[in-house]
This record gives sequence, structure tokens and C-alpha cells, in this order.
Amino acid sequence: MRTPSLSSPICLRNPGPILSRGGLPSVWTFASITMGQELLRFVAPPHEQTSCPARLTGNTRMRSIFLALTVVAAYALLRGLPEELHPVLRNCLAVLVLVLGIGLWQRRARPAGSVARSLRRPSWSDYLAVGLGILSIECLFLCFLTVIPSHAESLSLRLSESLSVQGREATQSSSDEDLSSHGSSISGNWLWDTKGRRPLPLTSNARPSNKPEIFFRPRDPSTTGFLLRSRAYLRAFALERFDAATWTPVGMPPALLTPDEGGRVNLSQPETRPGPLLRGEIIQASHPRGEDLFTAPQGATQGWVPQLRHVDPGIFRLNPAKNPEKGYTYEVAAKTVTLTGLLESGELPNLRFPDLPEDSPRLQLPSSEELRDEIINLSSKTLGDAASRLVGLRNLLWQNFQYSLEIENPKGIDPVLNFLRDEKRGHCEFFATAGALLCRALNIPSRIAYGWSGGKWYEGPGYLMFRASEAHAWTEIYLEDVGWVVFDTTPPGARTPLDLADANDPLPLMENDLLDLDSSAAAQDRARSLWTYLALSAGLGLLPVCLVLLRLRRRSPKGAQLVSEGLLPNAPGYLTRFRQACREHGYPMPPSRTLRQQLHSLAERDQEPDFAKELLRYHYSITYGNGAPCREQESNLMKAIKLWS
Repeated sequence: MRTPSLSSPICLRNPGPILSRGGLPSVWTFASITMGQELLRFVAPPHEQTSCPARLTGNTRMRSIFLALTVVAAYALLRGLPEELHPVLRNCLAVLVLVLGIGLWQRRARPAGSVARSLRRPSWSDYLAVGLGILSIECLFLCFLTVIPSHAESLSLRLSESLSVQGREATQSSSDEDLSSHGSSISGNWLWDTKGRRPLPLTSNARPSNKPEIFFRPRDPSTTGFLLRSRAYLRAFALERFDAATWTPVGMPPALLTPDEGGRVNLSQPETRPGPLLRGEIIQASHPRGEDLFTAPQGATQGWVPQLRHVDPGIFRLNPAKNPEKGYTYEVAAKTVTLTGLLESGELPNLRFPDLPEDSPRLQLPSSEELRDEIINLSSKTLGDAASRLVGLRNLLWQNFQYSLEIENPKGIDPVLNFLRDEKRGHCEFFATAGALLCRALNIPSRIAYGWSGGKWYEGPGYLMFRASEAHAWTEIYLEDVGWVVFDTTPPGARTPLDLADANDPLPLMENDLLDLDSSAAAQDRARSLWTYLALSAGLGLLPVCLVLLRLRRRSPKGAQLVSEGLLPNAPGYLTRFRQACREHGYPMPPSRTLRQQLHSLAERDQEPDFAKELLRYHYSITYGNGAPCREQESNLMKAIKLWS
């Protein structure tokens, strides 16, 4: 009768044919063997049973610490560190680090007893199947990490913006008529809605790219020196009205600005505005989804363009590009003034703020009483004259709020209130909004400006390139006889510094000074897409190959032994000859059947040989008892078996 299989094997200390001592039965007396395709299990006698060795070897605490470090390293790689590595390579390294950590943490010690081995040795197909399986899963995993997060983030942001816009429709519907003069569409580069409004996001997880967006080439050495010494602010537009967590245009009758005899369009600035005159050339792409904006260093005074449309105090639009593929190239002149520059020159205490009516958009606070009280409470923490309070407001934001591209806003409240009171972290748009509102609480005219800051300087061709990652928002305050002044409340450590290009770095411009996106960000996007498709193809292509090899691996080789070599003692010659004789008589002896069971089966069929009792007595005496092998007796048994067969 076949012995039932055990649910879990017990390790054996003495797996060989060891004879018992002191009257105790040996191991094989209690051995129960179940042999299937690839399975052998044993039960040791009670005095020989022992538990398996511990799963972990060495210091478990150190292994756990090592596993934790590998998880942290993998997380850092998946988060995009270091940035110099390709995303696919970072993902591969993350998987490799995790596999290494888990593999070392789960390393088993070699058992003290014997371990059942496979029916055959591993072949090249076994290793190939396992390797291709791991590679296929990793390729699909990398494809998932590369494709899914961007689409999921885009979908979540789109849904969040849709819900936030719907919630604000009631408070903003009354101002729709005033905004009609602004137009029905604007540049998609700044994510405005159809009315030119820019709501602050409830949540954020921004990942800006390094795509080149605009270039500025200084026309004279003084402009170049100023941009390299001071921080460059390239402004695209500014908004003045704020309510319901949304910046909107004021609304004004559009004015058409035409050039003078010298081909210059003059922009209104106070004649006493300080600062050096900055002149240069702007090169920007055309955005087919909306009208393009006139862009220049902050404080633009002139623009060499055919004409401009002044649609809001801080918004100037260009005519549609004659050739959208070539974009725009035009000269500008500006006088950039910053609060830091006025402080360094000592002129700020002598300047005054204009007296404006209380209902002016430049002084208007949000309608939410809760948010308004929070703004007034924070602004009251500054003391002194207007200049001292401005510096105090800037230090207040720098020291008590954290710059972050990730905003959770778990309560789903007003994003500005969440920034000022609860979460106290956000990106430059939140710092600029908070700075403008705090200035208004001190009766200082203010607004928010959007553009770029920092840039990458190419010494050879003399270009300053601004990328998407250098897009910036800052506060602007208005001073009499000066005009709008940059009041940047974003912490200095969070601002993108000026990047100096290496001598061998190519400028992403074509020969005719047009944006060559193919040579930079677009090429990176195509390369990333190519890697993604290659990973997907490799994963899907290797998976069926792996399955075929695994299918072949499951087949047992011809002539495979059912008993693992070296696990049990070799059967004696007489027993092997007896099995052959039983097979010749038509009663084969299964490997799982004992000699006693086989002889009992032959006796039931009246086929029991005359030497059965002698064979059984001798076999059990030397195998399970204390008897010693006898050559003469075994020779007699072999002769008797031969005659019986």
C-alpha cells in the first residue's frame, strides 16, 4: 500500500543506510517515501526528527537594514535621481537594486541533512527560460512605469481642474462680460481657459521638462553683463484681478499699438524709471492653439514689431505669425527694476506708492472672509515703514513656507488658504500670489507676473536660453516715478540659477535662428518614446518564448531515474535481479513498494517463489537490522532468482 504524501518534509540528520544502535530502530524503519514526477519526502523516526535551519543566516538586523537601504535607493531612482541617467536605465537599476536586496535578505543556509534533487540536471533551456522571463517582466514593468504615470497624472490634473472650474463658475459668471474683450483663446503655453483666467491648482505634482521655449540674444556688452551679474526676468504677461483662487484680466478696450517712423512700438513707462537699458533679440516659437504674447525683459519700453494689441494692462499680443513653423524673431528694449536693486542702491526709502481707490484691482483682497483675515493677520506681523515692511514680508515667506512642486491639500480647501495656513508649501505661483495679496493688505499696489527666470547662457553664440523648467511667477509692486518693480518672494534656494553651457554644448537653434526643438527636448521625447516601444516589444516578444521554454522544461528526460542519485543507497544486486525477474513474470515491482509487499502480492497470485522467506529474512537483516552482508548467501539468492525467472 502506498504511503500518503506529507504536507511538508522534515529534514533528516542521517539520510544514509545507518544501522540502529541501543535497540532504537534506524531511520529507514520509519521512512515513508512518496515518489512522483519530481518529489521525494521522508519522515524520520522521533529520535531523529529536527526542525529545519533558520531561514535567515547571519545577523538578521543587518540584513533588514540592508533591505531598507535598497528600498530607499530604488525609490530615489524611480523618483528621477540622478537626473543625468536615462529614465529606462534608472528603472532597470531600481529593479536590480530591489532584487539584490530581497535576494540577500531571503538567503537560506544549506540544510544539514540531504535535500532531494531534480530528476535531471538543469540545462541551458532552464536558465534561458528563467532569464527571458525576468527580462520580459522587467521590460513590461519599465514600460508601465514610463507610460502610465504621465497619462494618469495628466488625467488627474485635468479632472481636478475641471472640478475646480465648475465650483468657481458661480462666482466668476458675473465677470464674463468684462472679460469678453480679452478674447476667446490664448497661448496654450500658460494653460489659460477660454476667458483668459488662470486658477491656482487645488493639488499639484508638477514635473517640468527641459524643453527650450524662448531665447534672448543681447545686442550689446552692457546688456550681457547685466544679465550675467543680476537675475534675468523675462516677462510674458501679468494679471491684476484676483478672487476665488483665480487670477483674471482686468478687462479693458483693446488698443492697437503701431510703430513709429523708426519701426518701434513704444510702451508706456515713467521717464524717471531707473536702471540700464537692456536691448536684445527675442526668438520664440508660435503656438497654434492661441495668440502669441509679446515677451521681453521685465519693464519693456520698446518692441520692433509690425504692431501690438494691448488687451490688458499687463498683456500685449503679437500678430499671427506669417509662417507658424518659423515662429517669431523681434528686437526689444527694457529697463528691469527689482526690489533687491532698489535696496542695494538705497533708493527704496525715498520712493512712494501711488494713492489708488479702494476698489482698484491692484488693491483688491479676496472676497473670502476666512482668507482675507489670514492675509491681514500675516501682514500685521511686519513693522516699520513701507520699505521695511516689504523686506519683512519677503523674509516672512522665505522663512515660514517651503517651496515644493507637490501639493496635497487633503481637505480640498481654497489653495491659497491651504498654502498660508495649513500645508504651508507650494511652488512659485503660490509664493507670488501670497506676496501680492500681503502687499495689498499693506495698501501697496501689486499684481502677479508670469515668464521665465534664470536661463542657460551660451557664451559662443551669445544666447540666453529659457527652458520649461525655468518658467517662473513673481510679484510686482507699483512705485511712483518707477513703475512696476520685481518683488520675488520665492525662496532664493528654490529659484533656478543661471546655467553656463559648456563650450561643446550645441545651441538648439537652426541656421536661420529658428527654434530647433528636434535637437533638444523633442529629440529627448522621441528617444524616450523609442525606448518605451522597444521595452514593450521586447516584453511582449520574449514572453511567448519564455512560456515555450518553460513548457519544454516540464517534460522529464527519457530514461530519467525516479529516485534521485545519492539520496538512497544503491539497491543490492540480488534485489535488482529479483525486480527484473518479477517484470519477466508479468508482475513488476513499483519503486514505492517494499520487498515484503511485493512478496505478499505474489503469494496472493500463487506466484510466490520457494526462496521468498530466505530472501525476505536476509534483506531485512542487512538493511534494517544488525546483520552483515554475506557474499555466499547473496550468490545463492542470485542463482535461485535466475532459476525462478
